[in-house]
Amino acid sequence: MKKFIPTILSIVLGTMIFTGCTNVEKVSTENKNTVVAKDVNIITSDGLPTIAISKLAKEKTIIKEGYNINYSIEKTPETLSTSIMKEEADIAIVPSNMAAIAYNKTSNYQIAGTVGCGSFYLVSTENINDFDELVGKDVWNTGKGLTPDLTVKSILKDKGISEESIDFNYVNTTNELVPLLATGKATTGFVPEPALTTLIEKNPKIKIIKGLNDTWKEINKSENGYPQSTIIVKSSFVKENEEFINAFLGQVSNSIDWANKNGEKAGEYAKEIGASIQPDTITKSLERSNLKFIKIHNSQQDYKDYYSKLMNFDEKSLGGKIPDEGIYFTEK
Repeated sequence: MKKFIPTILSIVLGTMIFTGCTNVEKVSTENKNTVVAKDVNIITSDGLPTIAISKLAKEKTIIKEGYNINYSIEKTPETLSTSIMKEEADIAIVPSNMAAIAYNKTSNYQIAGTVGCGSFYLVSTENINDFDELVGKDVWNTGKGLTPDLTVKSILKDKGISEESIDFNYVNTTNELVPLLATGKATTGFVPEPALTTLIEKNPKIKIIKGLNDTWKEINKSENGYPQSTIIVKSSFVKENEEFINAFLGQVSNSIDWANKNGEKAGEYAKEIGASIQPDTITKSLERSNLKFIKIHNSQQDYKDYYSKLMNFDEKSLGGKIPDEGIYFTEK
């Protein structure tokens, strides 16, 4: 009989592995009940949001038994927006204005919290010390009419500086802006982390003049600044899975705290799960990244103020209107 044991063990182990990998059904032999694992699709944009959930995705943290989590990273704003508008995500981390657009267009997404406040900085190789010294100069930014542009122009307006007095130039992405500033073809611009860390490494003459988030806090008397990255949850998913949502939000908070304290490991994790940023760049950038988790009941006013400012410049940036109170997820 002994010679049959390896074969039997192989069959048993093979069956166990196959059952675990498919994760379609888990059968209890005691009560004969079949429990179907529920799939959860979590989508995030590349960059700081990926760092925020890097520990959860890399370590495959179990949020709640009976749930199978699929993490995916969208490399461009266009593909991220398409996924959200198609309602493919049960949970997503998106730019805060995209959260408003998703609510206004689908009526099926709510804001559950913030994972990152403003990470954009005014930088230059010129002798500049404040925003008023930008008058008459060439200044570069990304995405004309998009939130980085509108946020800057809101700050200028609040400071009484005419945007027409500044010669703004635009590129589509940060990846296009960094080479211009690194080679000296551009001298002044607004750059977010972690791209800013890459830029400083390429051009040590670059100086950080002002952080947009710090400036926003001063002007608007805000404790946190403006919400840059937002967790949204699908309303139809929340109805039957609120315990899972609440547990997930708690784990996101833990993941962000861990990343801020373990920068080197967070960089490695983020790269391994698909981030396009190099690990050492992530590690060095965390100090200026403003990664933090803030539940929505502690940050509603931040969103209301930010949306009001964006609406003053372009209603399309919010999907046509300022969202009503229904956009805010209420934890029960």
